[in-house]
Amino acid sequence: MTAPDGIADAIGFFASGMTLAAFSCRRMRSLRAAAILANLLFIAYGALLNLLPVLLLHCLLLPLNITRLANCMRNGQGDWAAPKPDDASFQRMR
Repeated sequence: MTAPDGIADAIGFFASGMTLAAFSCRRMRSLRAAAILANLLFIAYGALLNLLPVLLLHCLLLPLNITRLANCMRNGQGDWAAPKPDDASFQRMR
């Protein structure tokens, strides 16, 4: 599948922006939602430009992010912020 370079570039930049947004999220639901959108965009980008490593990576990450979001929502952790370094739960993670 091929597309005009401008469209593929726009999708790639938008996917990169969503990845940056995911890394800047403090809440798990927002992080997973941004990561899922980034995965979908990178899948489109990889397919348009026939970039198999990008396509394969994001095809593998997408179900992982969907599963983690579903588990988070099921456990009632959908909107919890990530623990702070002084929280007891953060200390247990070390």
